[in-house]
Amino acid sequence: MAEQEEKKRKKKLKCKGKYVFMVSNEETMEPIVDFKINLMKLSLITLGLILVLMAITYLAIAYTPLREYIPGYTDQTSMEREVYALNRRADSIERELARKDVYFNNLKMVIEGYPFENDSLDQRDIYAPLMGFNLDTMDTRPSPIDSAFRAEFEEENLYNLSEDASLVKTPPYNGAANFFTPITGSIAKVYDPSEGHYGVDIVSTENQVIKATLDGTVVFASWTLDFGYIIGIQHEGNYFSCYKHNATLLKKEGDFVKAGEAIAILGASGELSEGPMLHFELWRNGISLNPTDYINFETEN
Repeated sequence: MAEQEEKKRKKKLKCKGKYVFMVSNEETMEPIVDFKINLMKLSLITLGLILVLMAITYLAIAYTPLREYIPGYTDQTSMEREVYALNRRADSIERELARKDVYFNNLKMVIEGYPFENDSLDQRDIYAPLMGFNLDTMDTRPSPIDSAFRAEFEEENLYNLSEDASLVKTPPYNGAANFFTPITGSIAKVYDPSEGHYGVDIVSTENQVIKATLDGTVVFASWTLDFGYIIGIQHEGNYFSCYKHNATLLKKEGDFVKAGEAIAILGASGELSEGPMLHFELWRNGISLNPTDYINFETEN
């Protein structure tokens, strides 16, 4: 019992006893700095320093840019700016896709032979994909003088698609693109826009493979009553190629094809077909081109 009390007394003295901490010169042993402290005060001082360091660390993380370098923390201002930029980009993409939809819908109508001369906004609204967008707030109603001039001009140039020298024509191929021959054979019907024939008919043996003339993306692959199986490809440089009367299609809409890649099988589908043939059309910037100015379809002997 006495031994335990003695241990408690020594422990109490050890906690309350004062200790001298001294920094002295090594050579002369002359004290430079010395102070007295006990274990209790040392513990309190250490605890206080820890709390101060924790407070400084918290303030540095909460109110300084240092938090951006810590995983899990984000800068609210930068994040809001990024969200705003992404929203604007998404809105621009949505608008561009709507314009593309209008373009491809009109292109599809051209491929299917839609009678535009009988078209009116009351019969078919070709700009329906852009409903909801304020495309133009200007008053575009023509004046009486302008209306008279338009009527006179349209009457003089009615159905004159390409033979009139006053119309802008796309120059012949200048080597800007290397066109691959879709299929070789004999030309049964030449390019004649005045007769509404905006391509060439190439007659060949049945079940031959039809190939893409340029690299591009398939934007139209379907079947119509007049032209049977049709496939249309959008190329760089605003070129568009169309292949009609196929027996079957080997690609679907959205596929990317390389020049010379098989896209269809030659056939005689569609009511306007007169046998195994390919009706091939080439367009650029919405203007039909004579494919024979760009491609040699004749069979090499």
